[in-house]
Parts: sequence; C-alpha cells; structure tokens
Amino acid sequence: MPTENASSADNQQEALSNFYYTGFCVGEMSCSLLKLSNKKSKNGGVYYMPDITISNQYKPLLEEMNKIIADNEGVISSIKGGYNLYIRGKRKVKHAFEFFQKFPPIAGDLFFSRLRLLSNALTILENRKTYRRTKREEFLLEEIRSKFKNLKTSAIPFYSIPKTNFTKSAIGYFLAGVLDAEGSVGIKKNGSKGQPFFAVAMKDKKVIELFKSFIGFGHIHDRPKEKMIHYEIGSKVEVLKTINMFLVDYPSKLPKMIIRMKNLKRVLNDYTPSSNL
Repeated sequence: MPTENASSADNQQEALSNFYYTGFCVGEMSCSLLKLSNKKSKNGGVYYMPDITISNQYKPLLEEMNKIIADNEGVISSIKGGYNLYIRGKRKVKHAFEFFQKFPPIAGDLFFSRLRLLSNALTILENRKTYRRTKREEFLLEEIRSKFKNLKTSAIPFYSIPKTNFTKSAIGYFLAGVLDAEGSVGIKKNGSKGQPFFAVAMKDKKVIELFKSFIGFGHIHDRPKEKMIHYEIGSKVEVLKTINMFLVDYPSKLPKMIIRMKNLKRVLNDYTPSSNL
C-alpha cells in the first residue's frame, strides 16, 4: 500500500509539472487567425485557419512540447536564430486547447485573451453549416483578426482569467516555464562592483505580480516605453534562494538557463565580502 501511495504521488507531481509548458507558452506562444488564399477557388476566395506558434532556440524543448501539447501533430521549422513550432488548423488547435483546459494559465490575461479569441474563431468555423460563409460569419472572423492586432500593439487584454485556486507546485512549475521564456540571471555592473540579479520582464503585469507573491521578495517596476513590467531580485542571499528553487524544486528545462543559474550559484557561493564579484 505505501508503494501505491508513493506511485500515486509521483504521478500527480508529474502531472503538475505540465504547468511548466503552460508557463513557457505564456512567454513564447502567439495566436492568430490566418486569412489565406484558396487555391481551389476560381474567383479569389479565401479561408481562415487558426494558428498557434511557439518559438525558441532550443529545438528539443519544442519537440517535447509538440508531443505533449499537440500530440506530435505540429510542425517545427527553422527561423533566424531558432525554431518555430506551428500548430495550425482546427483539429490540431483543438488538441492544444485540450491541454490548456487541463493545465490552464495561472496568470497572464494577455495569453488568456489570445486563447479566448482563438477559441471564439474556432467555434465560428466549426459551426458553419453552409459551404459559403455568411456575411455575419465573415464580419465576426475579421473582428477577431482585428482584436489580435489590437492586443499585440496595445498590450491591453480583452479577458481576465477566472479566479481559481492552484497548488504551490502547480504555481512553481508554471513560473519555471515563464522564467525559461522571459527570464534572465547573472551579474551586472553596479559602479565598480558586480551585483547578482534574477529578473523577469514581460507585458503581463499579473504574471510578474505572481512571481513576487510566490517568491516573497524582489522589486517590480514599470518600463512604460516598452510597455513592459520588470521584476528583479538583487540581494545575494535572495538570488541564491531563488535560483535554487528553479534548479531543484521546480527545475528549468532550458540548458542555457540551467548553465547560467549553476554558474551564478557557484560564483555566489565562492564570493567573500572582501572580494569583487
């Protein structure tokens, strides 16, 4: 019986770790409703295709996400400086939605708004009962496309995530994903000395606020020209505690981030008050 309980706990922890992928998508995923030329049409017809794109330099992680989020039905293509995972078409996007229903965004109204807009488009496309789109359907689809553009330029969400209680582990894994997508760690110059830092910057204020409330320290400030919210920790003790959290408790998956955190941890552990960082 104890073995069964341990196995059940392990399975539950493994399931909660999937929140990592949701967090990563909050930082690296875009949604759109593509308007494409219909090559079969003789009079210049078009069709609409829902699209999810996840970008990163580390291809193995995108391959992992393709398997977990899209049931291996996405397509990975190289771009300048990295790769894109494309999940396109009604059936493939529905696979992704099934994942996000099980592991929804814990914070991130901008991300949630993109998902809602794409879900609304999918409903219109699936409910179409005639071969030709009605003017009403086309108006609604174009309105969704316009909202996607507005969301990108204004960074003002259309929808808010409903309040839900999540476990500490779910939040931790979610934030680990956001960290890999939008975070940075290292040492920066502070006068003649070096100062360690742990930082996350993005447009969604609620995600940044979740970092601070979960970790328990750090500072938040606005970068209005970039429409970004910046969260940073600068204390040696607090930086060490935080990178340990994302190396051990809720581990990062990006080799680049793991190496940076391990290097910073080694430097800080070797640091003495009489030396410069």
